[in-house]
Amino acid sequence: MSASGASRIAYDVFALADIQQEKYQALADRVNERMTQFKCERSPHLQNFARTSVRKYEAHGHSRTYVMITAADDTIDVAGFFTVGMTALNFSQASATARKKLMGDISREQTGAYSIAELARSDDFSSKQLPGSTILDEAKEVIKRARNYVAGRFLVVDARPEVFERLYRPAGFRQIDVATPPRDMQDVEFITACAVIKDW
Repeated sequence: MSASGASRIAYDVFALADIQQEKYQALADRVNERMTQFKCERSPHLQNFARTSVRKYEAHGHSRTYVMITAADDTIDVAGFFTVGMTALNFSQASATARKKLMGDISREQTGAYSIAELARSDDFSSKQLPGSTILDEAKEVIKRARNYVAGRFLVVDARPEVFERLYRPAGFRQIDVATPPRDMQDVEFITACAVIKDW
């Protein structure tokens, strides 16, 4: 759809849960349509999540998905999305030094944490049009707002090593463990990384 050399797109971020009201029906219908056609060939897991699983996770309250909507001709398109939720962060495999840096003066092997469960850009848009760092920044903003109400120290992601190096390490995340890959990507290595939210 979009030329790879194009400039950055303008977008708005909406929580899927917020647009499922009757007054937003036309917008919700278009977003749902675009999500069922979401293209992310780099990650079959992310593509499948957008197309078939996102509504189930929303309905059961396991996570909240936010879509990045941009103008496309006379309608809109979903250029990217991210999903946030909660998880448990286990420090038992982290070194004593890493644990001290992350936990400070509170010594615990496990704690609650925010999680970016999914983060994706549509193949219809280039990294120049919508950088991964921009999607990550939007996710961080949502989590910072949640932290104002319920506290929380950490943000956790599971990512392939190359994605960690390109996207998450420059944003202040530290690798703390090896992660279990998604069911449909068992042959791919994943790591768990976390960031201290107050450091943003």
